Amino acid sequence: MLYHNQTNKYLVSALMLSVLTACSTISKSPSDANVTDAVTVKQPLPPLSYPYYRVKAGDTLYSIAMRNDKDYKELGRLNKLDEKYTIYVDQKLVLEDENAPATKTQAVETSKIVAKPLPVTKPTPNTVTEVKKPTDTVVKTAPSVGSNVQDTVKNGSLTWTWPMSGTLLKRFSTEGVGSKGIDIAGKRGDIVKAAADGVVVYAGEGLVGYGKLLIVRHNDEYISAYAHNDRLIATEGQKIKLGQTIAEVGSTGTDKEKLHFEIRYKGKPIDPLTILPK
Repeated sequence: MLYHNQTNKYLVSALMLSVLTACSTISKSPSDANVTDAVTVKQPLPPLSYPYYRVKAGDTLYSIAMRNDKDYKELGRLNKLDEKYTIYVDQKLVLEDENAPATKTQAVETSKIVAKPLPVTKPTPNTVTEVKKPTDTVVKTAPSVGSNVQDTVKNGSLTWTWPMSGTLLKRFSTEGVGSKGIDIAGKRGDIVKAAADGVVVYAGEGLVGYGKLLIVRHNDEYISAYAHNDRLIATEGQKIKLGQTIAEVGSTGTDKEKLHFEIRYKGKPIDPLTILPK
């Protein structure tokens, strides 16, 4: 009799436990499947990162500065280079001042939203999205420039002249590689002249989009660049004079025979038409 009573007690306890468990279970309706449960999770602030450049064979400080729109003197100072701006293959050059206020490269603290995926809406069939191509600063009237290559103009301590004469194909723009200057139409073999006195600080094909390129340093503030040449006549380190032949027109790095000409002031590209003779 005692055993029978104890067995009944066990059965009653087990029954009550199963009822309580069932009552505590909450089932979600199918409509809950698409409900977004979002929570904000703080992400740690990443450390500062400063851009740098790894020197390749054929580079000069001037070509690196031009590639990154930097002042070569500032790059020399940041990297503690000697007065000849000597650099070595595989050398790591800092491009930004690590002691400057962190405005460009400092990451901002962000919040991450963790959520359930919502249903994906399928695009409407036969929907065509128009993609607009970027427009070049093309000269519509195609004026002739440098018709008298003997014309010169004084600008500070420098005297400037046109590197060649021809039809102006494209005006100055700060958008994209190869647009930070002007394009002058020419024929293969046409003479390219130095726009001012200076020293050739780069002669090569290491800058993508420029083909065979010459860079001339005129003083501590101005450099000029002559791109897409067929043949480079002036050599790296050579002193050149205003109007001296330095290259021949070609189409290297582009699809048309032309001269791409740039002037940079303290590392920044400026419109050559504001410097050259009218």
